[in-house]
Amino acid sequence: MSAETARKHPIFPPFTEWVDAFALMGGWDGKSPLPGIRVEEHLDDDAFTVHAELPGLDPTRDIDVTVDHGMLRIHAERHPDRKEPQRTEFRYGALARDIRLPQGALDDDITAVYEDGVLTIRVGIGSVPTRLRHIPIERR
Repeated sequence: MSAETARKHPIFPPFTEWVDAFALMGGWDGKSPLPGIRVEEHLDDDAFTVHAELPGLDPTRDIDVTVDHGMLRIHAERHPDRKEPQRTEFRYGALARDIRLPQGALDDDITAVYEDGVLTIRVGIGSVPTRLRHIPIERR
């Protein structure tokens, strides 16, 4: 195996992947609160799109999406069935994810659609001034 191939395929995954895997297992005992919501983000010229994995939820009852001061918050809660299961590996409770919106995000141009267990949120992007601006300094 060449040195270049070894760098592309390391023996151990990056540390962040270890942390993510640990969180998905639910911590040390596997019984701690639900992990965060897994998301994909895409930034285009006119929109910022977030896809969030939320399978098995009722979007009208279980999911809440808010935006405040440039932060998009997805909050969801999974409720147990009314009947007592004989055995379950399902996890119940609340989970949330905060996502910082990019510059130029339009708070009044946000849509959310839930389909096949995936919540898709689209945030419109307006023009962002890109010119350099010098700030005058007063002398006292």
